[in-house]
Amino acid sequence: MAEPVSEQDQEFSELLGFLQDQKPEVQRAAAEGVLDHSENRAFVEYCRRHPRAAARPLLRLAERAEADAQAGEVAEKVVSQSAAGSENQKARLARDNALNTMEAGAAALKALVNLSAIPQVTEELVSLNAPKRITEALRSGWLEGRAGLAHWHAMILANITIGKVGQQALCVEDGMLRFLMAAYVTKPRPKARDGYNDPLLCLGKVLGNVCVLPEGRKIVAGEQGTGSISALIADLSERGRRADMMNALRNLCLDTACHEKIVSTDMFARMACFLYPFEKAEVERRAELPEAVRALLETEGSTLTGDVAVRTAAVATIIGLNGSLEGREYLRGFGCQEVLRAWTVEETDSFILAGLGASLRTVESTEEELKAADEQQEKEDAEAEASAAQEPNKVICCSPDSVEASKAPLPSADPAVNASSQGTDEHLKDIFSGIDGVD
Repeated sequence: MAEPVSEQDQEFSELLGFLQDQKPEVQRAAAEGVLDHSENRAFVEYCRRHPRAAARPLLRLAERAEADAQAGEVAEKVVSQSAAGSENQKARLARDNALNTMEAGAAALKALVNLSAIPQVTEELVSLNAPKRITEALRSGWLEGRAGLAHWHAMILANITIGKVGQQALCVEDGMLRFLMAAYVTKPRPKARDGYNDPLLCLGKVLGNVCVLPEGRKIVAGEQGTGSISALIADLSERGRRADMMNALRNLCLDTACHEKIVSTDMFARMACFLYPFEKAEVERRAELPEAVRALLETEGSTLTGDVAVRTAAVATIIGLNGSLEGREYLRGFGCQEVLRAWTVEETDSFILAGLGASLRTVESTEEELKAADEQQEKEDAEAEASAAQEPNKVICCSPDSVEASKAPLPSADPAVNASSQGTDEHLKDIFSGIDGVD
């Protein structure tokens, strides 16, 4: 026997049902009602239990919103140009319908921004092919010279790609992701609107999210990878976009398959502009930097950013590059040793300091020293395994920390450091968590 439906649930069901009404004015009222309720705890819980009831009608309105906005503008012009009489009356009716449809679509978009943060709704949106439909809506408006609602599209895509299913859906077609990358770095940018100075800001979050997956990184750093990555690196100079770009670059650098493209750029020099405390460093220390890097820092200005998230992503980026020979040579060539030394003096975060210590030891070591350390570690590991095999009945007690670490083992950030015996590496294990395809 079905459970009785509460009066409140019945009201929510009817409200969502009105989104599919044939009358534009009813759709508008319903969409605005859903938007008003989209931060209401009871309504959010209802959508969590009935995600399709919310996702499907809202998506239909949202994907047409940009085109409906243009239709509303056209209808307004027709009314202003038509003479009095029956023709003018018809034009006014058409305009009112178009404006109601436009407002319904805009409200649906805003409501989806809030509701797409609900995991169950996100999964339903992905099943309805929302990543492609929203991207196509953004692209069609973009190509026709109208993208007045692009900021809402970008926010929805950012929410959808937080989870793996959304990331995978956006990577199905290379063209979708490449368009979003091109739109994000395009100049000049869309004008500020609705209080958002950078309407496409959330596309940076989308790029960082999809780079969690190997297929996403492959697209971003694909055949045209160097050019694409260079365009992203250029945005590091903008504080508003820096955190998102560092997140994307971090995910790329933690994958050694992307290093070939990364080392063809000046990424580290650009990073040094917000990592190296230039004025606080001694003159003789600055002289240790490569001339090109020093000139860039003098021209652009260089100081250690106060943004902990940016510094955390930056140290993870460096740890990732230290995972390959070409990455280590790249860092040394850009004066990484001096940048890390000066940064360490000013750093206060223990997690970041652990990463800096491991990274500095690696770049200061020769490849011969690193190789010898690797061989010694392999020998010690083999001896430990042989010793354990000789005592099959020995009970080994694991602390909760060691159990947790075994679930997400940390690849050694520094080949010269034993990850199992160095306390700093215990702090670093989370750097690689959540990045698919990175060993």
